[in-house]
Amino acid sequence: MPLPDFKSSEPFTLGIELELQVVNPPGYDLSQDSSALIAAVKGDIKGGEVKHDITESMLEIATGVCQNIDQAAAQFSVMQQSILRAAAEQHIQICGGGTHPFQKWQRQEVCDDERYNVTLERFGYLILQATVFGQHVHVGCRTGDDAIYLLHGLSRFVPHFIALAAASPYMQGTDTKFSSSRLNIFSGFPDNGQMPWVNSWQEFEGLFRRLSSTSMIDSIKDLHWDIRPSPHFGTVEVRVMDTPLTLGHAINIAGLIQATSHWLLTARPYKHQERDFLLYRFNRFQACRYGLEGILTDVHTGEHKTVAEDIAWLLEQVAPSAEKLGATSAVNEIALLLKQGKSEAQRMREFIADGGSLISLVQKHCELWATSP
Repeated sequence: MPLPDFKSSEPFTLGIELELQVVNPPGYDLSQDSSALIAAVKGDIKGGEVKHDITESMLEIATGVCQNIDQAAAQFSVMQQSILRAAAEQHIQICGGGTHPFQKWQRQEVCDDERYNVTLERFGYLILQATVFGQHVHVGCRTGDDAIYLLHGLSRFVPHFIALAAASPYMQGTDTKFSSSRLNIFSGFPDNGQMPWVNSWQEFEGLFRRLSSTSMIDSIKDLHWDIRPSPHFGTVEVRVMDTPLTLGHAINIAGLIQATSHWLLTARPYKHQERDFLLYRFNRFQACRYGLEGILTDVHTGEHKTVAEDIAWLLEQVAPSAEKLGATSAVNEIALLLKQGKSEAQRMREFIADGGSLISLVQKHCELWATSP
């Protein structure tokens, strides 16, 4: 399938996708019932969408195009109430988090969908292992060249977004020692990590043609980079975040990404060069492994900062943009999180250290997800 032209969209409009866990109490393992749940709620959803993801234990909710985070929160609130009602009727529950702490990937079932079946045939067990749960944020751009500039700009802050959303310390019943273990699952895929360097939309079109010649890429949806352009929507899509435990935190992270995008495209603070990203994987690893306490290295000066310190700097830069976009509350909440110094991954470990079990941890996450955004 050829790459579509970049669809011009209203700059800084917002779309949010969340991949959620469908679980079976009282054992709180992953359920295989997302199809029944989707069928039960589909008629209730007027703004946004509730749909399948790769396996039957995953439920994806997505807003429509929103002007600001308040609109997104309102859409998610309606979806949340509908999903909770239907889930209660079916004796299942819903929660966030980047990984389920003790599910076994061998037990997962791929949804009956042609695209997912092709993907399963292509990648085998890697697809079943990818029963992990992320947040994606789309930001509208006027042109393809704006999208490429924004993609490179946001790539500078990938560790920041990873650390703020980190909520996957446990996997397969084990403490992984990572704050976000979810992204490690994708290391076996050929399109893992940062998008190859291009300077313009025209160069991106050439890159896509070359990738399509591998016979593994049928559309832009088959490229799972950390950040990718989505020409059919006219957006840049940030894909590195774990699904947060609450809708409120997901909204705040989206607000920060929206405000950062506004700052990047209006102030144009960087003249991007490929060498700016030589340490991309190292800084990304620090955020996955250590979260807010990870050490970032400036590629040009060798200077070290913690992820938390650099997020605090970023919040200062984007504050005027956040005010213009109605995202000041998101920036303030993230500043408060930094002051408290605890990510969701850290709170999970504290719960277990205090004597909680992994089963009771999932139960707690279901209670958290049911709170208002």
